[in-house]
Amino acid sequence: MGLLINEEDIMLTYTYIEHGKFELREKPEPEIVNSREAIVRVTLGSICTSDLHIKHGSVPRAVPGITVGHEMVGVVEKVGG
Repeated sequence: MGLLINEEDIMLTYTYIEHGKFELREKPEPEIVNSREAIVRVTLGSICTSDLHIKHGSVPRAVPGITVGHEMVGVVEKVGG
């Protein structure tokens, strides 16, 4: 039995699938768990050399299913409090 998630609680993520392959995948939106966190709605993203290293298998800790990307611009939606 699968977990039921409201459609508005889903986000698209750029996900590492396997050596040489990324896909856009639906994942649950994150939750704020402490006061030092924020949720940012990404409005513009880019790849960088780190993402290319993951694609080519040069980052051993990058396992299938991880969300990649850290070069982005966005709008702060929530902050921890």
